[in-house]
Amino acid sequence: MPRKCIVGGNWKCNPASQKEANALLDAWKKVCNTFDKEKVDVVICPPAIWMYDMKDRMQAMGMAASAQNVSKTGYGAFTGEWTAESLVDMEIAWTLIGHSE
Repeated sequence: MPRKCIVGGNWKCNPASQKEANALLDAWKKVCNTFDKEKVDVVICPPAIWMYDMKDRMQAMGMAASAQNVSKTGYGAFTGEWTAESLVDMEIAWTLIGHSE
């Protein structure tokens, strides 16, 4: 079985509002049928505040939502962190790790 290619986009802290993020996804609808989902995984990393809300819409278009970061620790008193267990619970299967600006 050949390996699948991965194409990803990290939105960082863009766009400025959830309304703009939804408009961006609507624009993706026009092109999401132009790639072969059997040959390529398309992964989008929206800002954390919108990730869960946008996940189902992305999946419906054949794309996956990804976290932009994951904590190296488990649950605990770690302000602003996402644990791998939390992402699994939210059915987020992808994350960026070890990246820098």
